[in-house]
Amino acid sequence: MINERQYIYTIYKERSFSKAAKKLYISQPALSAIVKKVEKKIGYQLFDRETIPLTVTKEGEYYIKCVENILEIENNMEKYFEDLGKLDSGNIVIGASSFFCAFILPKIIEKFKEKYPKVNIEVIEGNIKELKEELENNSIDLILEAAISQDDEKIVTYFYKNEHILLAVPAKWEINNKLKDYKLTSEDVRAKKHLDLNVKEVSLKEFKDLPFITMKKEHDLYNRGLTLCKKAGFIPKSIYKIDQMMTGYHIALFNESAVIFIRDLLIINEQRSENLVYYKLDSELSTRPIYFVTKKNKYLSNVCKEFLKIALEK
Repeated sequence: MINERQYIYTIYKERSFSKAAKKLYISQPALSAIVKKVEKKIGYQLFDRETIPLTVTKEGEYYIKCVENILEIENNMEKYFEDLGKLDSGNIVIGASSFFCAFILPKIIEKFKEKYPKVNIEVIEGNIKELKEELENNSIDLILEAAISQDDEKIVTYFYKNEHILLAVPAKWEINNKLKDYKLTSEDVRAKKHLDLNVKEVSLKEFKDLPFITMKKEHDLYNRGLTLCKKAGFIPKSIYKIDQMMTGYHIALFNESAVIFIRDLLIINEQRSENLVYYKLDSELSTRPIYFVTKKNKYLSNVCKEFLKIALEK
């Protein structure tokens, strides 16, 4: 049975009395009466009814935060009792970018399924903003991502591995002849020669006048690439701004019209990269940790714990 807290929380989420009433299958006057009853009981107004869309008051913000804490406790309790059975059933929802969905998660899931074939695993693809919202809303259990800050107090991180950012350049470009002592083939990257300390890092100054494919500004790799270029004394000239690295990689691979910062794991897992050559970059700025992420204070089911255990095995 829906209680008054859930009615008010639905209004907050929908930012509208009418939309909330429709979702809750209740009349708008009846919903308004419930809110007024709660406001009378606590002595404060929860919603600023003059704003469009609807917003909460300062007191409403505190009320909503308390409701979210209560819902979290209730959800954790339900998950705990559901989880008392054996590891022969259950569900895991994992969120990741297109790259991880295509190349990394399938191998981990296959290994997990060999041991627990009856556990249902759902994979959701999205950008980091979308995935974090889904994690916060308890719609997903785990995220696999590199663009994660360990300073975020709302999450718990589990280190998976490091990836290394390389510069991918069309193989037919003249500049590669000048930099032949630095360039790496896709076979070199798959053999992980770029991790050899004897392989030299290229100076990005050599590429300052060339066109770049960059991620959009909200992406970690955009900021990382910009920092690398600024350290070399220039701002990259972006001719494409993309949401997903896989998109940029295929533009670079087939159009051969620009350079792009690219993760080594993509080259290691991708076979169609003969049209590009690669350059090792400043090791401090180009090394990026990858994490599995869970929501802080969320009950982590036994199947999730076992999935993490298998994923993080070296």
